[in-house]
Amino acid sequence: MIEAKDYDKALKAFVLAANTGDLDAMTAVGIMYIGGWGVEQSDQLGLEYITKAAKQSHPKAQYSLGAIYYLGVGVPVDFDKAFSWLSLSAKQGYLDAQHNLAEMYETGKGVEKNLKKAYEYYLMAARNGNLDSQIQVAAMYRDGIGIEKNLEKSQYWLNQIEKSKQDSQ
Repeated sequence: MIEAKDYDKALKAFVLAANTGDLDAMTAVGIMYIGGWGVEQSDQLGLEYITKAAKQSHPKAQYSLGAIYYLGVGVPVDFDKAFSWLSLSAKQGYLDAQHNLAEMYETGKGVEKNLKKAYEYYLMAARNGNLDSQIQVAAMYRDGIGIEKNLEKSQYWLNQIEKSKQDSQ
């Protein structure tokens, strides 16, 4: 269990680093404020920190901002803004953004539904080890969704998932 004094130390260190322009620290401070971890919860302050880092092309901040708009955390739900920020993050190779962008293409939230693009983004993230994306790619090959049905490729991804599970034990 993390004690309150550990949050205080972390916050002080992150704020100092954020004030020097460290984008990881800005993002961390923003997340702490939004979650209310070690600070009085403040969506406004959290958004300020995360937005500042996101506007400087920080992929985790862009992903976080996309998730905030997607979920409506302290802001109205805005799938268009979510898609925009997640796209920027995904283009930089941020796995969670690639996965979430694939979900948006799959469901048509914030973008026109496009199962081929959903497959492409799931595949990007799957190739880099995102387990949820690997599961989706296996299912898409199995069912022929967004890509031609291919049971061999589906089995390949099922084997990758099993291997990942074994490696993590």
